[in-house]
Amino acid sequence: MPKNVDIKRAKILDVAKKRFAHFGMAKTTMAEIAKDLSFSKALLYYYFPDKHSLYTAVLGYVINDMMVKVDASLSKCITVEKAMNHAIELRMEMLRENYNLFEYSSSLFMQNPGEMSKSVGPYFEKIKEQDSRIMEIGVKNGEIVVDDLNETSELMSFALMGMRTGVLSKQVNDCLFPSPDEFELILTKQKKLLHIFLRGLRP
Repeated sequence: MPKNVDIKRAKILDVAKKRFAHFGMAKTTMAEIAKDLSFSKALLYYYFPDKHSLYTAVLGYVINDMMVKVDASLSKCITVEKAMNHAIELRMEMLRENYNLFEYSSSLFMQNPGEMSKSVGPYFEKIKEQDSRIMEIGVKNGEIVVDDLNETSELMSFALMGMRTGVLSKQVNDCLFPSPDEFELILTKQKKLLHIFLRGLRP
């Protein structure tokens, strides 16, 4: 792909991210995004044939950006628990900053889980791979003993995601995405679970 195409695509994703995060998916139109970019609608549709494909690309763009930030900060963390805590803090911060974006992804998943899993699933696989790399820090430091890094990091990822579901299931609503007030509670419980999980892997 030519460099100027990459630049235009990145610009579209950045502008669309800001509008989706501020107004949400339902209240955003392709015409508004094109206007923000000073692009014609035809040019915008050249890169993304519909709003759903643009939304999915923005979701991946945000997740990739979060992963880059986590990877860049790992060298500053001297223990596996500090590294993992830092990772989940950055991820929670990303969810807060892009609340409308991710809240809509939750409702889309409930409406069409198969399609959303196909679109977003590869990005969550990358997050699990990142968790595996973080756990490898602990193995190399002699902090933890792990027979299978991939399987153990997957168990940890599922446990952390399950904590979020557990907190939300106590609330009297049908939404599986946290309210702004619930983020801190979920993060606190995830850190406690993480401490117990990693303590069980000590030599």
